[in-house]
Amino acid sequence: MSEDPNGGDGSTPRGQRELARDPSAGTSGLRFESHAEPSQAALEHGNTHLVERRHLRIGSGPRFNQLIEAENFVALTHLVTDLGSSVDVIYVDPPYNTGMQNLGYGDHALRAGADKHSRWLSFMEHRLVLSRQLLSARGVLYLHVDENEAAASTLLCREIFGENNVDVLIWPKTDPRFDQNRVEKPPRTIKLVHEYVVACFRDRDQVALNQVLRPVSRGSEWVEHPLELDSILSGWGTTSSAKDELADVFGDRYRFQTPKPMRLIKELVRAASGRESVVLDFFAGSGTTGHAVMDLNIEDQGERRFILVNNDEYGICRDITYERLARVMEREGYAESLKFLDVRIERKQPDGGTTGGG
Repeated sequence: MSEDPNGGDGSTPRGQRELARDPSAGTSGLRFESHAEPSQAALEHGNTHLVERRHLRIGSGPRFNQLIEAENFVALTHLVTDLGSSVDVIYVDPPYNTGMQNLGYGDHALRAGADKHSRWLSFMEHRLVLSRQLLSARGVLYLHVDENEAAASTLLCREIFGENNVDVLIWPKTDPRFDQNRVEKPPRTIKLVHEYVVACFRDRDQVALNQVLRPVSRGSEWVEHPLELDSILSGWGTTSSAKDELADVFGDRYRFQTPKPMRLIKELVRAASGRESVVLDFFAGSGTTGHAVMDLNIEDQGERRFILVNNDEYGICRDITYERLARVMEREGYAESLKFLDVRIERKQPDGGTTGGG
């Protein structure tokens, strides 16, 4: 992180305003309160380990994907120790800090009156710092946000990854080609038809993105064509088509309120991964990233491995994430295996040993 604008080393509490101009520096920067993680004390006095729920295992390997049911800060802390800098792609679709209730993920849990932006930024900073440690030298992180935190999250990513290692992409979330079942909401003022994907590179100079497949118009037909990834992520599905995908799996478009289309994530993974890459999603939601990785492996005979992390708020991890993966693995015949895991924290003892806890 950059130095504290007030002259500290960055470890002191940040200013009360979430985004402010520092007159002494003559530039814009983020200033926000740092909020401790609820699990921080337990992690400082304990060691983490994974425990498998063997009765939920699918397949027999030898290459296992992982679905981890845990608070994601705890899971990321464990993965940094377990994996080091070996992850090529991280897709992050966090709560948008809208204050909406009943999203099926704790978007409302971060609200704290006028302090909500500060809390969201602190929440994300802790997770993005760990994410950067997990990325390989060629690694790319995609952070999916909407207009509520697009500007602040871009500045935050520039502080963590470096000014020259961040790009901002635009995803049109509506498209008549995909929106046969779309239910329109009346706009308050301006109709919002796009969201943002902040692309963060561990080291841009080490990254050579692959071409992606994009539908190109050929008269009355749309033909898939290999193209370079550009800043407009069009042609890869919408919020409405993502709900259609859920309906195809569960028979219910509203089983999860905020899914993303599989094709969007599939092409982002294609752009940044090799055929044996590790792909991480620590806000796994309905499991779209795992579905996309398996589908891409079928397409190019890849051996990518995914790690998905979800808490179990509202039963999401077991009833939606796992269930979707299990159903599509059986239906599509994906030659994949999956372990369902929990993260446990064991308290450190004075003699260096551990005892059960967490």
